[in-house]
Amino acid sequence: MNKNQSIAVVTGSSTGIGLSTSILLARNGFYTYATMRDTRKRHAIEKIANQENLPLEVLSLDVDDDRSVKVSIQKIFDKSNHIDILVNNAGYGLFGALEDVSMEAIKQQFETNLFGPIRMIKEVLPIMRKQRDGIIINVSSISGMLGIPGSSAYVSTKFALEGLSESISYEIEPYGIKLILIEPGVINTNFVSNLNLPNPVDNRTQKTILKGRASSDNYSNNIPNNRTFSNYSDTIDAFLSHYYPAMEKAPLPEDVSAVILESINNARQSSESFFRFSVGKDAKAFLEAKKRMSDSQLHEFVSNRLLK
Repeated sequence: MNKNQSIAVVTGSSTGIGLSTSILLARNGFYTYATMRDTRKRHAIEKIANQENLPLEVLSLDVDDDRSVKVSIQKIFDKSNHIDILVNNAGYGLFGALEDVSMEAIKQQFETNLFGPIRMIKEVLPIMRKQRDGIIINVSSISGMLGIPGSSAYVSTKFALEGLSESISYEIEPYGIKLILIEPGVINTNFVSNLNLPNPVDNRTQKTILKGRASSDNYSNNIPNNRTFSNYSDTIDAFLSHYYPAMEKAPLPEDVSAVILESINNARQSSESFFRFSVGKDAKAFLEAKKRMSDSQLHEFVSNRLLK
């Protein structure tokens, strides 16, 4: 690391978008701290970094834990004396109809997907503010712009992240700090395998995807007498029947990381301070529909696309 080298911090870097983004930033000259909750998952990213001699360092950081975030950011600052890029990527999906999902699981979803980025931002902002420079990138989702069936808890966190990002953009602008929202649609990652799902399950689609998975206590005891998982099984199954084929044809994590790098370069060259970038044809189609349709038209459009 040299003193003029840009410093990037990426959360959730063990797999998927986080791994791809950390590698791409390092390949483009950023000294990258690839952070992850469980550093036992570091081998994939370290193998690539070592083979290519990349300026990348794996660091333990749990976005759910105040002390972990504080200690890790302080460690980075003590070593580098500045932080230029923060990519808030860590997160997961909680899947299921709202009535079926426990309050504990919903709170945990917000803990990681919303309060995690807030913790990171609050620790990094004093550094960037004193520098009068920096870029914060929040990996949101198309689900932060419109509701998606069967994902109300996850969607809520992303709507909140969008509002948070819009609001703080005004606060940080006078200090030269820029805010970028990345809004992927369906991406072909391990997101599905990491979904928190109900168990026990006795409906066709969810039973298939839960095969071999451990039991979960994320779901309340709303098990009707007809032995299906819930009163909403038909809606959930209809959505999943569209979701899985879409996943097979979806963009890869590398497509998202390429947009993240593009967004950084764009922000550095622009006098503007707030940016949105969507990723994927489905994301662009839904965003365009939201712009030009009434609420009732959009509801029908989403229902026809995802539930019919």
